Amino acid sequence: MAESIFHFAVGLAVGTAVFVPALVRHFKTGERMSAVFAKWFAVAFGLAVLAIIPGLLVRMGLPERFLTAWWMNSFVLFPALNSFKHGGFIVGTAITLGCGAVMYLSLLLAIGLKRQQGKGIGPAEK
Repeated sequence: MAESIFHFAVGLAVGTAVFVPALVRHFKTGERMSAVFAKWFAVAFGLAVLAIIPGLLVRMGLPERFLTAWWMNSFVLFPALNSFKHGGFIVGTAITLGCGAVMYLSLLLAIGLKRQQGKGIGPAEK
C-alpha cells in the first residue's frame, strides 16, 4: 500500500491542476483574485484529505480488502495508486512541497502584480 503522504500529495496536485486555467484567466484579465485563491486552496486541500480517507479507515479497523473495490477509486484513485506505487514517502513529500511552493509563489505573484496596478487582491474596500 502506498504511503498516506503520497495519496495526500496526489490529491493536492489534482486540486492544484484543476485551478490552473482559472488562475491564468484571472491573471490575464486583472480581476480580483482572492476568491479564486480561496476556492483553489479549499479544493486542493479538500481533495488531499479525501484521498487519505481510505487509508485512515483501514487504520481504524476496516478490512484491507475494501481498498481494492472499484468504488474506492472515487477517493482520488486510491486502489489504482496502491497498485502503481508502494511506499512513496519521498515522492509524496516532494509533490506536497512542490504544490505548496506553487501556491505560495502564485500568491506572491498575484500580490506583486496587483501592487504594480495599484490595486489590492482582497474584497473591494468600502
